[in-house]
Amino acid sequence: MAHDEIAHSGQINISATYARALLRAVSDQGYSSDLILEGELVSADAIEQLEQLDGPLFGRMYRRASKLLNDESLGLVSGGPVVAGTFRMMCLCVIHCPNLESIVTRMGEFLDVCMTTGVKPELSQYQDKPCIRLAVVARETKTLDDILCDENPVSIRTSFFLWHSLLCWFAGRRLPLLQQLFNFPQPSQASAWQEMFRCPLVFDAKHSMICLEQGVLDSPNVQNEQTLSVFLKSTPLRLIVPSFHEHRLSDRVLALFGDDFTQALPGAKEVGLQLGVSVSTLRRQLNDEGTSFQQLKDDSRKAVAMQYLVSSELSLSEVAGLLGFDETSAFFRAFKRWTGQTPSAYRSSV
Repeated sequence: MAHDEIAHSGQINISATYARALLRAVSDQGYSSDLILEGELVSADAIEQLEQLDGPLFGRMYRRASKLLNDESLGLVSGGPVVAGTFRMMCLCVIHCPNLESIVTRMGEFLDVCMTTGVKPELSQYQDKPCIRLAVVARETKTLDDILCDENPVSIRTSFFLWHSLLCWFAGRRLPLLQQLFNFPQPSQASAWQEMFRCPLVFDAKHSMICLEQGVLDSPNVQNEQTLSVFLKSTPLRLIVPSFHEHRLSDRVLALFGDDFTQALPGAKEVGLQLGVSVSTLRRQLNDEGTSFQQLKDDSRKAVAMQYLVSSELSLSEVAGLLGFDETSAFFRAFKRWTGQTPSAYRSSV
């Protein structure tokens, strides 16, 4: 699977495998797949032939399917339907946890008592390294093997990918993986899976799990209720298309900026200290990459503005406030300078 990052143009594409899994979930419940494609300029047959799909289109499909089936677990390992609203309440339950370890622990505790799913993430150890694996919730009568035998490998893969993406969001950066283990044979698309996880993959393992670097779970939770409110309006797309890519210095700077612009962005000196480089080295390396510190600030705001505008639930004044503009008119002028379009025109075009 090849999923594209959010480009500076604002175009968001994802693997069409997500949409195909969604269509199958709807069909398996006895509904016509046309119900979640109503008003769209693409058919279910066409999606079967696509490699990439427009991200906002998938977001609309997911919301329709979740509402139709009253199930948030579509395409994931869950052990049964997950009542709409469960994900939101789980995130609210953990938003004030200090670090990733406490977040995973409390997520498991929440799912133990919420009575809507049979599976939870669980902290464990593998070869003396921290890892996260799937476990059954406290009240579940089935074993994990019983639940997984009814799931296909893509659902297991997607579940681990989304759990990892969620932790990346809480940390405000991409969390490097040591390896990803799967307890089933290697699929034909293994190279595409490697691109997803960006780490060594191990198949036919005893258990499926994510293996993390030592100390990663001590990473602080940098999110708050305000950023969570915005995040929830853009899921699941925000989890499928992570914002954290750290191959280049410019990507690392963008990761430090994050997407909460209600507070002033750090200056070049502060960013240099966090990245371990001088301001002159920071500016020189960014210039070598064809950009500048100010350009990254503008690009970061522009990319997040485009992402917010994709969500029809946010008003233009809300978007302006979340980007740190005191006046909506100032946001309009900046967006027109960045893209050549007004926010309203851009929203109508996507």
